[in-house]
Amino acid sequence: MPKNKLINLLIYSYIALPFLIFSAGFLKWYFAIPVSVCTILAIALSVRDCEGYEKVSKNRFTPLCIAGGLFIIIAVVLLSGIGNVLWQNNDHATRNTIFDILVNFSWPPEYIKEGGNEVALVYYIGFWLPSALIGKLTTLQAGYIFQIIWAAAGLCILWYLLCVIHKKVVIYPLVIFLFFGGMDIIGHSFVELFYNNLTNLQKGAWAFPGGSAITTHIEWWAGYFQYSSNTTQLFWVFNQCLPVWIATIVILLEKNNKNLVFIMGTTLISSTLPFVGLIPIFVWCALCDHKGDLLNRPFTDNFGKSFFSLFTYQNVTGGGLSGIISFLYLIGNIASTTQSDTTTTPTSSAQGFSVWTFIITIVASVAIFTILKGKSPITPVKLVYLIPSVIVAAFLAVSPMLKIEYYLLFVIFEFGILSLLLLPSSGKSALFFITIASLLIIPFFKVGKSIDFCMRASIPLLVVLCLFSLKAVKEYFDEEKQLLSTLLCVALMLGALTPVKEIARTIEATFCEIEVKGGVANDSKTVSQVFGGKNFTGRTEDNFFFEVLAK
Repeated sequence: MPKNKLINLLIYSYIALPFLIFSAGFLKWYFAIPVSVCTILAIALSVRDCEGYEKVSKNRFTPLCIAGGLFIIIAVVLLSGIGNVLWQNNDHATRNTIFDILVNFSWPPEYIKEGGNEVALVYYIGFWLPSALIGKLTTLQAGYIFQIIWAAAGLCILWYLLCVIHKKVVIYPLVIFLFFGGMDIIGHSFVELFYNNLTNLQKGAWAFPGGSAITTHIEWWAGYFQYSSNTTQLFWVFNQCLPVWIATIVILLEKNNKNLVFIMGTTLISSTLPFVGLIPIFVWCALCDHKGDLLNRPFTDNFGKSFFSLFTYQNVTGGGLSGIISFLYLIGNIASTTQSDTTTTPTSSAQGFSVWTFIITIVASVAIFTILKGKSPITPVKLVYLIPSVIVAAFLAVSPMLKIEYYLLFVIFEFGILSLLLLPSSGKSALFFITIASLLIIPFFKVGKSIDFCMRASIPLLVVLCLFSLKAVKEYFDEEKQLLSTLLCVALMLGALTPVKEIARTIEATFCEIEVKGGVANDSKTVSQVFGGKNFTGRTEDNFFFEVLAK
């Protein structure tokens, strides 16, 4: 097998293996066999049809660069809490138990609650399935060790993809990616200075009670809204972010439409909420001309040809089966029918529709649009860019004033300032404006408890924004644009302070655990707590997946 095909096989196997294990382990045998065979064939055809990966050049510093990159990857995986070796953030308590259930229960895991109601584990479990399979075949501890290997392998693939984009083995894109985030340090300081009655969640000391100031969790400063830094995602929701990080970049790198739906379908079982944020990126990739600059491709002149090019075996059969079966499984999660939990957000009075807020937002959007378009003529395609402004204006018009204030601050510090600095490099890219428009709209939607949709649907879009930042860094330095390169580096370094806090919290908490307890002893929920919670289960009664498809 040629070298590039072997790499393609590793990438597509990593993307599709969780669903393959899911279909083989959760479905009745007469469904499992054909679905598994179809998935394997789809992987093989995806490897054959993949055209996205150009040769990565090497030099005499490559071995040292590879060693440094591997050290960073292993270190950040261990610090994240994956594998239950170092101290873990409190969200890991539930995730540890979910993994234990996947290892120790028969598949699909089911449980009889008090009162006789039968529920099943219904969650985005894809990331854990390869490790859980190892745990079933060996021991639970071996499964945890393989979690580390699986996560590190994912980050290695991610780094390779970043090197493909830069066409050479370089370490700085990996570092910038891992430390990419919004200017939470400024937002957090601002609300502490000018706002009263902040919630404990906003203050951030809850993440590690008794820890020093550097360990505070500052990303909840906007109360109603949050976009998580890449390190935060890895430390708190590794099971969702890692698969979709890879899927996003693979979709962007593909030079045809033959594999796009297959990537989307197999990603759903691992990254359910991020899947929604991946949709606008998928649509752009499916309808763009695949020639030219990776992030600045124009829309194709032949939409019909692009649409029909999606109808390949791996897309229709592989993507269709994985997407539909994953959807039928996940739709049973009873959290989708619960109301949002607003107890962790700042309180404010509701209001009716504010005409003035709507008008002011539209006028401001038109003014910004006019400035950005410069002397270029207004076309119907360009007017489409104003549609997100109308949507945002409508949401703001029915929001209380406190929420509007937080939203504006959130947009400015989280991605607004950075986006302005990227305009000279990316201002002609349709994907750039699609990304910004999506980031403007996502905060107003809620699914389930709290603001999970805002935090997770934004993940693939933040990956794209990070890629635009990497492009601008290289361009500004190569073209010696000193002011822009300086300002952009300052913005990225301010954003990197959030990941620094995440890393510092793990290090300090690990040493405290060792000093007080003689070792790290992370918490886990009980099995009854997980199956009794509303976020992780679904009823098996009157459920198509569990009554028809599941074992």
